[in-house]
Amino acid sequence: MQKLLKKYINLKRLSFLPSWSILFIDIFITTSVALFTFVTFRMIGVDFYDTYPASIRFSIFLGVVFFYFFLFKTYTGIIRYSSLKDATRLSKAIASAFITVVVIDTLHFITQDKHIFVLMTVFFYSIVILFALISFRIFIKTLFKYFAGNEEQPKSENLVIIGVNSTTIALAEAFVNDNTQYKLQFFIDKNKFLNDKKVLGIPVVAKTNSIIAILRYNKIKHVVLIKNFLPEKEELELLEDCLRYKINVYNPKLVSGFDTNVSTVKSLKKYTINELMFRDTISIENPSVISAFAAKTILVTGGAGSIGSEIVNQLAKFNPTRIVVLDQAETPLNSIQLTMSAAFPNVPCHYELVDVTNKGEVTQLFKKYQPNIVFHAAAYKHVPVLEDNFMQAVKVNIFGTKNILDAAIEANTQRFVFISTDKAVNPTNVMGASKRIAEIMVQSRFHTQKDATKMQIITTRFGNVLGSNGSVVNLFEEQIKKGGPITVTHPEINRFFMTIPEACKLVLEAGTMGAGGEIYIFDMGKPIFIKDLAEKMIRLSGKEPYDDIDIVYTGLRPGEKLYEEVLADSSKTLPTYHPKILIAQDPVFCYEKVEEFLFKLNNNTFENKAELIEAFIELVPEFILTPQE
Repeated sequence: MQKLLKKYINLKRLSFLPSWSILFIDIFITTSVALFTFVTFRMIGVDFYDTYPASIRFSIFLGVVFFYFFLFKTYTGIIRYSSLKDATRLSKAIASAFITVVVIDTLHFITQDKHIFVLMTVFFYSIVILFALISFRIFIKTLFKYFAGNEEQPKSENLVIIGVNSTTIALAEAFVNDNTQYKLQFFIDKNKFLNDKKVLGIPVVAKTNSIIAILRYNKIKHVVLIKNFLPEKEELELLEDCLRYKINVYNPKLVSGFDTNVSTVKSLKKYTINELMFRDTISIENPSVISAFAAKTILVTGGAGSIGSEIVNQLAKFNPTRIVVLDQAETPLNSIQLTMSAAFPNVPCHYELVDVTNKGEVTQLFKKYQPNIVFHAAAYKHVPVLEDNFMQAVKVNIFGTKNILDAAIEANTQRFVFISTDKAVNPTNVMGASKRIAEIMVQSRFHTQKDATKMQIITTRFGNVLGSNGSVVNLFEEQIKKGGPITVTHPEINRFFMTIPEACKLVLEAGTMGAGGEIYIFDMGKPIFIKDLAEKMIRLSGKEPYDDIDIVYTGLRPGEKLYEEVLADSSKTLPTYHPKILIAQDPVFCYEKVEEFLFKLNNNTFENKAELIEAFIELVPEFILTPQE
């Protein structure tokens, strides 16, 4: 019989019961047990009140119990993974039902001078029903464990959880209950009082400060680490050590479904390069920032790009009147339209296929929508490409910005946020210089406006963004997939990095600050050597740098410098209320001079890049010629 059952019962193929079926089973058990108990009491001669017929009393009691099943969602758990949480929910439901019946009976006695229920029997009903429901879950759980225990077990891999708290205990429950490839060996904690204690029957090790030594001694290959459980320096060192010794590290905050205690283990995710940047999560909670975008028409240029699309995504959460997404790339524009339609179906979005260099189309678009706020993210940004196509940098980054700026002023736009780059500081390439000229142009234009119609013009300046289009991270990922080598231009080259959501949240925050004319710079943290970034990414992929995947140095590209700066050498900064946002005190140019420069730039035909650079230096004397020039 046992072999026959195992032959036809395959736990891997047996899907989970839907919530409605669990509720139906619970109702069936409750009704059957209550009816059986009632009949038993009748048989032993218990004298029930005849205030109402038995059917009505029975219906009242069951109706109250079922109500609390819904209220406490006792049916949402998965029976084979039932835990103390499920038993607690059932206990609360049954206890609440009993108290409610007592209240109903008491109120009826006060008003009608008659009892409905014999409360002793109701209490007994409740105890027996609770016992039956919990017993059913234990039976199913035991049944699954029995069949799972008799199946051929996959080879398990040792895993350790670092830190003991409610999140990791919930995760540990899943390891204990689920039949997975991992075998939870022990917890590691910093609290030495927990040493040799047990949680869910799992021992806690807290006898040494060297976590990596414990992991290596016990030959652990998988670790779950709570973000910020360790001080930042220790966390970084541990992650570096784990990468070096090929120990996979998982972040429990990335795991979905803790409450269900299922799919938790299966959906464990490794730390990514984003989590290894160690930057605090930024959230927008300032009411003035949120209200600044509510009930507004907002235009985002370059809205289908990596930065622009994230700005659109975040703005949609602030209840704007409408968002106008402008881009010249058809396929990305279609992609963001599909994404936004699915994610924010109630936010009115308009998608305009427009080139910012087409002044007529830009002007017409502003007349059509009359935006209150403009985020200008449209730009060409790839340094090597623009070194060869230098006139496109002039056309898009300078005059495209001018077209948007002029149209915004003419349309009485309230606020204009220009998104710049740290490459504009002491530029060494055409891209950086073109963005610095655009910065000078928008900042000087602010000061020429009349006070009555003054548009607030803000510039935000930050460094490289992880995962953006053309990001070195994306390039490295592709090279790792192909088996290498990874190409780095110079062993000493370093860059500042931010994640896309972090950068965009700071843009939105800075975009509501000040009265206009400011250049805001972001705290980019510490610069990261590109070589170190490449080595981390190789190790995250389970490979070893230089052995499995090589790193090749190709030499600096035209216009590329070893390090980026956020501030010019002569600049000073002022603090703002946000610790990650500062104001750069760059000199403000006279707009007449800027206008004269733009006129000459627009009317000259540059035969080569050297002529263009010579023209740029008139407005950007800090332009640094690299050896390739």
